[in-house]
Amino acid sequence: MTLPRLSLRLMVPLGLSLLFLLITAVSLINGIHNRSAIFMADSSQRLLGYTTEIARTIEQGGLEGTGLLKARVSSILTDPRVDMLIAIGPDREVLVSPYQTWQGKPVDELFAELDLTAFIDQQDQRLPNLNRLDEEQTLRALQSFELPGLSGRPRSESRGVVCVRMDLTASLARIRNEAILARLPEAGVMLLIILLTAWVLNSQITRPLGRLRDAAMRLRQGNLDVRLPERGCSEIAAVAQGFNAMARAIGEARDQLLQSEKRLAVTLDSIGDGLIATDLDGMITLMNPVAERLTGWSREEAIGKSIEAVFVICHANDDRPVAIPIRQVLAEGTLVGLANHTVLTDRHGNRHHIADSAAPIQHDDGSLVGVVLVFHDMSQEYRLREALAESEQHFRTLADNGQALIWTADLDGKRDYVNRPWLTFTGLAPNQALNDDWQQAVHPDDLPALQQVIVSAYERRVSFTREYRLRHRSGEYRWLLAKGTPRFNSRGEFLGFMGQCIDVTADKETAAQLERLAYHDGLTDLPNRALLLDRVDQAIRQRKRHGGVGTLLFVDLDEFKQINDLYGHALGDQVLMEVARRLSGLVRDTDTVARLGGDEFLVLIPEMAHDIHGARQAATILADKLRHAMGQPFEFEEFRHLATASVGLTLFAGKVDSAEELVREADIAMYQAKRAGRNNLVNFESGMVESVTRRYRLEQELKLALERGEFELHLQSQLDRDERVIGAEVLLRWRHPVRGLVSPGEFIPVAEESGQIIAIGEWVLNEACHLLHGLEQSTPPGHTGLNISVNVSPRQFHTPDFVDRVRHTIDQTGIDPSHLMIEITENMLVSHADDAIARMRALAALGLSFSIDDFGTGYSSFAYLKRLPLSEIKLDKSFVDDVPGTPGDTAMVEAILAMANRLGIDVVAEGVETCEQFDYLKANDCTRFQGFCFARPVPARQWIEEQLEAMERRSPT
Repeated sequence: MTLPRLSLRLMVPLGLSLLFLLITAVSLINGIHNRSAIFMADSSQRLLGYTTEIARTIEQGGLEGTGLLKARVSSILTDPRVDMLIAIGPDREVLVSPYQTWQGKPVDELFAELDLTAFIDQQDQRLPNLNRLDEEQTLRALQSFELPGLSGRPRSESRGVVCVRMDLTASLARIRNEAILARLPEAGVMLLIILLTAWVLNSQITRPLGRLRDAAMRLRQGNLDVRLPERGCSEIAAVAQGFNAMARAIGEARDQLLQSEKRLAVTLDSIGDGLIATDLDGMITLMNPVAERLTGWSREEAIGKSIEAVFVICHANDDRPVAIPIRQVLAEGTLVGLANHTVLTDRHGNRHHIADSAAPIQHDDGSLVGVVLVFHDMSQEYRLREALAESEQHFRTLADNGQALIWTADLDGKRDYVNRPWLTFTGLAPNQALNDDWQQAVHPDDLPALQQVIVSAYERRVSFTREYRLRHRSGEYRWLLAKGTPRFNSRGEFLGFMGQCIDVTADKETAAQLERLAYHDGLTDLPNRALLLDRVDQAIRQRKRHGGVGTLLFVDLDEFKQINDLYGHALGDQVLMEVARRLSGLVRDTDTVARLGGDEFLVLIPEMAHDIHGARQAATILADKLRHAMGQPFEFEEFRHLATASVGLTLFAGKVDSAEELVREADIAMYQAKRAGRNNLVNFESGMVESVTRRYRLEQELKLALERGEFELHLQSQLDRDERVIGAEVLLRWRHPVRGLVSPGEFIPVAEESGQIIAIGEWVLNEACHLLHGLEQSTPPGHTGLNISVNVSPRQFHTPDFVDRVRHTIDQTGIDPSHLMIEITENMLVSHADDAIARMRALAALGLSFSIDDFGTGYSSFAYLKRLPLSEIKLDKSFVDDVPGTPGDTAMVEAILAMANRLGIDVVAEGVETCEQFDYLKANDCTRFQGFCFARPVPARQWIEEQLEAMERRSPT
């Protein structure tokens, strides 16, 4: 193990300290030993004297003269070293002791540790026996004595033993302490000497040496400006002067070396070629930045590595390894070069085409000290050469494998190149397609104009474009689009023209077809809106010039959407094509039948009659014919459908401003025909515009009504046979800020058609559930809960998330779903039966009940009632109004009531206004009633308060 190096300022004081400690320790130990030996000898002498004195006193009759013996014992015990003094008789009983109680007792009872063998041995001896006990810290002396008057007996019966023991532990410790204290002044003086010596060493030697060490470390780290203060003792000052001179010399040498290296680095870095130098072992000693970039190795990483590890080259064509020329130079000592087909692969796998050479590095005496390798990156030249070859091949591939007919012409306009598609297209041989021979394949009618265009382009040296017909190899002429561009060399000198021709025969045919499609309907081939407006505009101008009256009829199929929904769009398209055929067959060739889109058709009669009256009569007759034609069955294989049409009619003379206005009038008339119940004919009147405008305004106001909170709920009571309220129907009211209460019959249809009924219906359902929750919470105990019925529109019912929204509303409001009744219409069940049944079952699983509203007014079918989770049906007011007076309605009502009774479905009679109606319905087992005969609709809060008050009145006091 290597000991750590200590500084001089520690080593000298530490050495002096150790030396002093050694001397002090030897002197101290020797002194303690001498004083201890003297003390031990004195103690032994005294102990033997004490023993002999007691033994002699006993032999001289001391046992009878106890006073003298006691005095002797007491005198001896004054010595602090004596810790035991006894005299033991022949029978081993204590004869003399400092304590009266010990006398006469066996010694082995008092001192179990006393060695009786030593006692017996001592009886036979006359001389005293001295023993050292407890690591020589305790002395014991034994002295035999003979009892007076027993001399004739054996010794074991006449001789006893005196035992005196001294404990010297405390005395010896005191001797050591006194010896140590005697040395303390010497230790203090020596410590001062050591500290003074340490201070002198530190200030005069250690600190200067430390500064020298730090300066040497900074110099080693490259700080050549470091200097030492030239002070202190002469030797230290001389060392500092020598160090400073050395530092200045090193700094000057470094500056010169840096300048030389900088010049060399600038030179190497300025070289455009890569440069690598190696020693005689092929180990890299130098590398410039270009070599770093091409090899992928940094200078720091490469230096010290073999040239083969950094400079990896192979043959460019087959990747065969190539010998590095450095090895050949080391072997032969001559310049060696490589061909340009060598590839250098850098450490990242990138490849560089290079040309290189290696030359020897020699001393002045010609001895070889290394090799320098110089190499140039030829990758750009290779890429340019390959790109040129690839570009030419690419051009030929494009030219020969594309569809364009490519050609070039010289300064005289003669063809000097055509591509393969040109030859394939024309069927000409290469010699027939060059010079001016190719013009023989141009259509004779197009050749003069084409030649003139080419000549003009050559004269002006500008691009040209021309369409002409060229004979195909099949013999037919096809249209080509020719484009020519002047070509120049790199010096800007004109070389001729190059161009291409594209077969545009199909494009011309397509353009003609597109032009037709732009003005005709793609399905029926009838004129479309653009062509119709043009013809309407022409008809208006004719009427302005020549007088007379024309007519425009707007024909729209009723419920056409059901055909697409039920049978698919393919059959719907067949129906539309049949409609176009029928309409076209009812008008003259000078008239126009057009399709605007969907199921909307327009029939334009440019001149119907000379006067308004005659024109209206003739237009009415034609419209009836059109409606009759639409009413005929549409039959396609197994498909058979009866349809109707709504027709809007408008007449025009010369006062119409635009075709758009006339089409709008016919559209408004058709819309009024649909509102009148469909399958109708309506003549346009000026007041209709105001009606449509009013409807539009109503639709816009409806959008704001929900946001502004203008809707409110009213409830109309439903009663049982005993005229007790069992629930109510929710009725929507719109309190317009200007018009007051707006009739539901006015705004509900608009909301249905515009789609706003979905948002309104959600609001109604949500508000109704909150009302029902409040009613349930307020119903007194013991009273049956009341039901609330909410009408749901077909559009709202068929929204994809309707079931989820209802479930969310129930969860949010916390109502009992068994008290909520959903009212739907019959028509909704017919048009989407399977979907409606699935939704009804999902809602019924939540606990809701269902009612069919206005039962009997639609496509009533008793069969589907068995499939539905129904709780009740609502008998329409139109049946209730005429009972019991009208036999037909009476029979219908009785049949419905009987059927519902057998199916276990409750029937709610709507619109009961007289007692006669109530009595009749009750007599025929109708279970529930609603109408003015019992109660009118009232605001929801008022209805709930009235019902709660009625419950309170009926509650037992």
